Amino acid sequence: MRRRPLGLSPYWRLITGPEGLKDHVQRRDWPLVLTACGIPYQLSVFEGRDHLYVPALLTEKAWAELGDFSGERRGGVVRPAHPPLHPRWVPACLFPLMLLLWNGWNRGRIPVPDWFPPVGTWDAVGALDTVRVRIYGEWYRTVTALELHADAGHLMGNVAFGMFFLPFAARLVGAGRAVWLTMLGGAMGNGVCVVLRNSAVTSIGFSTALFACMGLQSGFMACTGWNRKSYMMPLVAGVGLLAMLGADGGNTDYMAHVAGLGCGMALGAFEALRLRRGWPGLGQVAGYVAAALLPFLCWLAVPH
Repeated sequence: MRRRPLGLSPYWRLITGPEGLKDHVQRRDWPLVLTACGIPYQLSVFEGRDHLYVPALLTEKAWAELGDFSGERRGGVVRPAHPPLHPRWVPACLFPLMLLLWNGWNRGRIPVPDWFPPVGTWDAVGALDTVRVRIYGEWYRTVTALELHADAGHLMGNVAFGMFFLPFAARLVGAGRAVWLTMLGGAMGNGVCVVLRNSAVTSIGFSTALFACMGLQSGFMACTGWNRKSYMMPLVAGVGLLAMLGADGGNTDYMAHVAGLGCGMALGAFEALRLRRGWPGLGQVAGYVAAALLPFLCWLAVPH
């Protein structure tokens, strides 16, 4: 693992790959191309090799401009196969532990703040009830249902799977954006279920968000240069997890899981497009805070 240059922002990304600039032609032309396109860069020399760094939001633009430039010359520049991975994944691994806090409040093991519903009512007022959502407009349930679990086994299973899958998403899009898009995908998946169902169904659990996390990885990898084998792996994992969770007696909400997976794939594809076009988005810290605050705000919207 090579070291980053001293003084370089952690939000800058390497665009030349571990081999660096290959020859004096690239060392001469690449900085000129980036300057002409208005892309800031920093040149670093490590072990006798030159490396170029650009801001994270401009990596896709830099690759596109260099690729276009190389197409006009023989022996064109080889574009890296996919964006570099984010090094900070531990915060994403810790995020599912918040489910323990919500379960403690729900079961009365931790004192419930006055502005939350009283103990014993959470499942009734926070579960995803298709009738309540469609008729009474209680859309906050698409989020509050993610924090509710039927029993300790259900809870610990989702915590364990979340601590396993979220770091992979964090390596792709960053820890803050990974947990934000996971929460958003879970809520969207629940919303899709409400729209598609014609009968009264009540469901709870964080697993819809877990499938959104796996879909996020697959959608992002499919749109950023990963090979088919790589981006199919999250889908295969999702199918395996769906089969495993469904083997315990038919209490599994298959539609919610499939909807979460599909919404996650759409969010992953959009995230890849956002980075490629340089569109603004929540930063890593802001995304993490937003993901943590979203359930609080939705529970505050619950009448009690």
